[in-house]
Amino acid sequence: MDGPENGAAMGLHASFELRTRAGIPKSGPLGEDLSRTLLHAYYACVSYVDAQVGKMIAALEQAGIRDNTIIVVWGDHGWHLGEMGIWGKATNYEIATRVPLIAWTPDMKARGQGTTALVELLDIYPTLCELAGIPRPDHLAGRSFAPLLDNPDLAWKEAAVSQFPNPALREWAANPLSPGMRETFFGPLIKEVEGRIIQQQGDAWNRELFEEHLTGYTLRSARYRLVLWKDHRDPEAQPVFVELFDHEDDPQEQVNVAAANPEVVERLSEQLEEALK
Repeated sequence: MDGPENGAAMGLHASFELRTRAGIPKSGPLGEDLSRTLLHAYYACVSYVDAQVGKMIAALEQAGIRDNTIIVVWGDHGWHLGEMGIWGKATNYEIATRVPLIAWTPDMKARGQGTTALVELLDIYPTLCELAGIPRPDHLAGRSFAPLLDNPDLAWKEAAVSQFPNPALREWAANPLSPGMRETFFGPLIKEVEGRIIQQQGDAWNRELFEEHLTGYTLRSARYRLVLWKDHRDPEAQPVFVELFDHEDDPQEQVNVAAANPEVVERLSEQLEEALK
């Protein structure tokens, strides 16, 4: 796999979900022709969904309720299309955690404009509450981004947070590897992935921890992405591995620069820990 230089061995999976499909190699690279076919299918899917959104908006107009409707289009995850050597979702890197988010309201002033403000999917709920003029439940953790719809250049959040359990030793839907998976044709591939983690972790390797409890917690600031790999059962536990990517110099997250930037790691770690509380 072409993962980040000095990156976490558990940061990437082996494209298990895709490899269950017919015609997909059970291990190794997919090859140029197959990759091109998969990309074609992915882009066709995006085009199809775009057409459905257009039909929905046309139906709203036909029903005479377009000017009384809030529209939000978003995705629940990004998708690796061969980047970093894998295919699929479920990593803690930029390409899997950054998602489409488009909002439209009848009264918004910044129609058709983008923003560089950091927002999170949990912000959608309070945003809809504010736009619809209904009370916001006390338990919500998100922040309404309604003001950005009028002024996309407002100063906003310092960071966005996401998390996902150890991708390398997961099946899909965040499920840990079942014993049966090791008995399938994936057995040798699982051993190969596990071997890379053991080689990197040395004495810190513990199968129960890495399969069942290890989670990647990531904080994305305007410049950096920090990933702390920690035991989710113990909030005070020290991370077993740390990744830091500088988007100013490395927007594709190709090099982990945590070791060279201890002060940045410390500052962002404190910010992430506070956010997780």
